[in-house]
Amino acid sequence: MRHQTFSGILLATSLLACSDSESATGESITIAYITHNKCNRFHDLGREGARQARAELAATSARPVEVMILDPECPELNENGDPKDPDDECYFSRPQMAVLEDVIARKVDAISVDVFDGVCENDIINRAVDAGIKVVTYGGDAPNSKRHTYYGMDNKAAAAFLMDALATINGKTGKIAFQTMMEENRDGGYTPTAAGTFIDRTAGFSEALKKYPGMTNAATLPCLCCDYQDPFCTQQAQQALEDDPEITGFFFSYSKLLGEPDLEANAPLLAEKAMAKEIHSVAFDTLPEYLDRMRAGYVDVLLGQKLFGWGYDTVMLAYDLVNTDRRVDPFTDAGWYVVCPNNLDEFERNTRAMDYRTPLSDCSLLP
Repeated sequence: MRHQTFSGILLATSLLACSDSESATGESITIAYITHNKCNRFHDLGREGARQARAELAATSARPVEVMILDPECPELNENGDPKDPDDECYFSRPQMAVLEDVIARKVDAISVDVFDGVCENDIINRAVDAGIKVVTYGGDAPNSKRHTYYGMDNKAAAAFLMDALATINGKTGKIAFQTMMEENRDGGYTPTAAGTFIDRTAGFSEALKKYPGMTNAATLPCLCCDYQDPFCTQQAQQALEDDPEITGFFFSYSKLLGEPDLEANAPLLAEKAMAKEIHSVAFDTLPEYLDRMRAGYVDVLLGQKLFGWGYDTVMLAYDLVNTDRRVDPFTDAGWYVVCPNNLDEFERNTRAMDYRTPLSDCSLLP
């Protein structure tokens, strides 16, 4: 099994390589680093990466550099947790769209943005590019826009990797359950989110599963965003095990279950089977509480996005696009981290140091 072990600092030497082509004008460069919104916990590391990039640019760039770290407001919900304007298909994107409009009006030089909705924000991004602004997307993308590059994980390939990992751990046999982000319908049902990240992960999972005739997907489970105090996703896993006790594995495409409270109380069957090593799970992302769940035995393999790179690498890339008119491909592959119990301490050490240049040991569960 091929492991993705790219360095966490993909662009750290870019400044040293561009001194000969520095502009002689001394004009300042303004970069707007825009997160999903204030409510998204995945941006804690990204903000730190952007701050570190800002500090390094201030110390090394021949031109003054301003990096604005901007967090859109959280969408306003009514007392039931629903959008105040349910007929507005772009309701959840409006706060980020307002920030984009503002930085375009300020005539910034570059934008790095975790796009909330690629359809709703496509035209705004095009206007930014048409105005001469360099645009890097990360995390969430607007693939049909004129943005210069998307920095992130190849979610389809990553999901295929995780499915192969689950097959290896489970001996390429048995029933598994797949959980992904869904949205609640007005009739109380659930449909998969239209977010490209989860469409790609579902496709990668489904295609890889076909390689294992001894394995079947016994259930596709909904997981709702984004209230981490609501044990909805955990309860779905518990119900799946009650309905089919032969399930021996979980694939968490959206891993919110690992961050929900009282996992043992809300999913006693999952807890019992995980502790007895009768069930194995793989999941995306490496939030601190997910690492605690790995230590407790609830998940065997975590595939981590380059969250620090969302800030550090994209700010550096935006700087290069402005300062040197760097040529880039439409997709900048960040790769991923493979975290298992044997290298968990190493990953946490790198996270505490905010330095991911030291490669992790190979996962001992995988060939």
